[in-house]
Amino acid sequence: MNANRQGSMVFVLGMLAATGPMAIDMYLPSIPSMAASLDADEGAVQLTLMTFFVGLMLGQLAYGPLSDKFGRKSLSYLGLGIFTLGSLACAWTETIAQLQWLRFLQGIGGSIGMVIAFAVIKDHFSGPAVGKMMSLVLAVLGITPVLAPLVGDFLHNLGSWRTIFWFLAAYGVVLALMIAALLPETRLAADRKAFELGRTLHTYGRIFVDKRFMPFTLALCTAQAGFFAYIAGSASVFISEHGLSPTQFSLIFGVNAIALMAAALINPRLHRRIGALATFRRLVVAYFAVLALLLAYLLLGGTSVAVWSVGLFLAVASLGFLMPTGSQLALAQQGRYAGTASALMGSMQFGSGALISGVSGALAHYGGLGLTAIMAACALASVLICVLWFPKKAEMPAH
Repeated sequence: MNANRQGSMVFVLGMLAATGPMAIDMYLPSIPSMAASLDADEGAVQLTLMTFFVGLMLGQLAYGPLSDKFGRKSLSYLGLGIFTLGSLACAWTETIAQLQWLRFLQGIGGSIGMVIAFAVIKDHFSGPAVGKMMSLVLAVLGITPVLAPLVGDFLHNLGSWRTIFWFLAAYGVVLALMIAALLPETRLAADRKAFELGRTLHTYGRIFVDKRFMPFTLALCTAQAGFFAYIAGSASVFISEHGLSPTQFSLIFGVNAIALMAAALINPRLHRRIGALATFRRLVVAYFAVLALLLAYLLLGGTSVAVWSVGLFLAVASLGFLMPTGSQLALAQQGRYAGTASALMGSMQFGSGALISGVSGALAHYGGLGLTAIMAACALASVLICVLWFPKKAEMPAH
């Protein structure tokens, strides 16, 4: 493959993988104004994140096996069509209840992104090229949480929060056209296999009870649930509680996203030095320690937004180590079931996001104290899983 074609594929796959994250991060600065516009409290608006995560969770489980049967491009068009229609409906909605249901529909469509992007890479490349392409696509994806809130704030100032959803609808249409023009069908008809629900459910069940998969996945999901709580609740805390502007919040969110990316880049070096299992164990303790100290500060009456911002920065940076490491540990021994295991892990991650977003929305009136308590509880759960359920030595595949 020549460099131009590979660059086009990386760009399109990166945009495709970013579909779901774009629809999460872009509207965060607008949560307070959305609440005012729809005559709802901010906790109710945060619940739209919960319904979106439920859509991501269910769609993730379905699209993988369906794309094996019907091909990658056709499923991409289906998912992006649902995403576009959901985005248009969100832009027209008049009540918070409608928005909550429509975000679920949007999530079903948006979940297509990562499933198809990584499946295309696995179809089209082999050997070291797979890792290289994964890294390039993840680099494009990593820019999303830095830019999306800033773009969302710009669109809000240009029109209103509804403008963000008009943009997301246009994004879905443009991306579908780019896929049609630039992305080859990598799942050839001869390679497609029948979709068998019973076999698929049996495979999911086998992986679910695998002790080489579940401890690492649960530790990852509980740790990442704290990150989802941060996504759901931080805008209300920074903007409504501390009086920052949406633009200031977007900048803080972007800086934390850069910390997440930087930690992920450093992470392989730490693996080479102390191993993946030790990396996860040490960093999950650091993650909990930061949040426990921040919670103690708030309980003692601390109100500095600077202290809270630094604490969140360190916590999010810790997650930059934990998320790729947890994924590696969970998938290391899955072999030919790696794709199904990855879909199950992704679904469980989004399920934890749905659950914790609901809790965060219900406790929104407790502000920064409530949000920090939720994040600390998630971190503690991850630590306990590490202590009680992790093996003494992780089994890693031979290279």
